[in-house]
Amino acid sequence: MQRRLENDNAEVGTSAMIIFIALVLVSSIISAIIVGIGGNVLSQSKNDAQQNIPSFKGMANVVVLEIASLGANDEIHIVFELPYVEHSVDEDALSWVIMCFPSGQTGRQTIHFDDGNFELATTLDGDGRSALPLEEFEPGIDYRMIIPLNECDLEDVDSATLVMIVDKGRTQEWVLNIGTAPYQGQDLN
Repeated sequence: MQRRLENDNAEVGTSAMIIFIALVLVSSIISAIIVGIGGNVLSQSKNDAQQNIPSFKGMANVVVLEIASLGANDEIHIVFELPYVEHSVDEDALSWVIMCFPSGQTGRQTIHFDDGNFELATTLDGDGRSALPLEEFEPGIDYRMIIPLNECDLEDVDSATLVMIVDKGRTQEWVLNIGTAPYQGQDLN
């Protein structure tokens, strides 16, 4: 004798399995969409970041900074390099400013400054005064220049500052340690 009983448990289990499979499919589709959107946003931000980075990240390194001559027109001897640039730097992309603060001033302060570019710069073989056919500064090569001061009198200043500007790079500032009795050959670093 066989006894048959009808039971609804199998239908409930089948329905639960269909709902579970549907939830897994929907969640995998939503996850794929979120990952795709995240990947697009990341690649677009990476492209934007690459476009906003300066092309050569210029930064000057001063090797020697000293007084070349004192007198009617003072001069400063500078030896520098551009060690952190990716490509050659145009002569016009590098400039300097020297700001002098005369001593003995009361009340309103006066600043004298000289400025210019590095068109007279030479390699270490040159004298740093005469323009050579040097049109670009190469990375890692030392250059020399004599900076003429027309406005600043190093014998009559409390302090002075050299600022070097690299286009699409960094602006750097060096305080010149002149002291009360400057002399030719004095190290200003």
